[in-house]
Amino acid sequence: MLGYNCGMRSKTLAGFYALVLLLCCTASLSSETLKGFYSGSGGLSQEVHRVIMIEFGEDGSALVQQNWVGKDPQVWHGRWTMDGKTVTVAFNAEKSESPQKPLVMEMKRSVMTPTSWDAATLGVLGPPKLAPFGGKNIKQHSVATCQAIRSSDASGHCTTWDSRSK
Repeated sequence: MLGYNCGMRSKTLAGFYALVLLLCCTASLSSETLKGFYSGSGGLSQEVHRVIMIEFGEDGSALVQQNWVGKDPQVWHGRWTMDGKTVTVAFNAEKSESPQKPLVMEMKRSVMTPTSWDAATLGVLGPPKLAPFGGKNIKQHSVATCQAIRSSDASGHCTTWDSRSK
């Protein structure tokens, strides 16, 4: 009888530990959190090299900026959503432009890999992989009032519409 209880107890403990391990692994897979600021760069040559930056606001606002070598930056506003590991940025339609397809990215180990995008806007090869900036990379409450991302001034996260003339 004693041997039976010990064998049963070890099977129960083994099952319990297996369940705990499974829950821990599942929790770590789904615990990817979206940081505030991501960036990536790439291009086949200097003529087509660019830097893509995305800033996410807590309120669901998003600012996407594409900086080409020797050209003015392109800036788009939108709304972001996250479903599991899929992050989608739906761009706001500008009156003078045709609507863009959303930018869809898969997050793996904090790096976002674009899987679907508007080729006319972001190029046939699409944006590069986007990694979060290091350090204290928290989301601002909103980036809806931003005109552009400040890439050269770390004192503020963006240039707002009101600060353009200052």
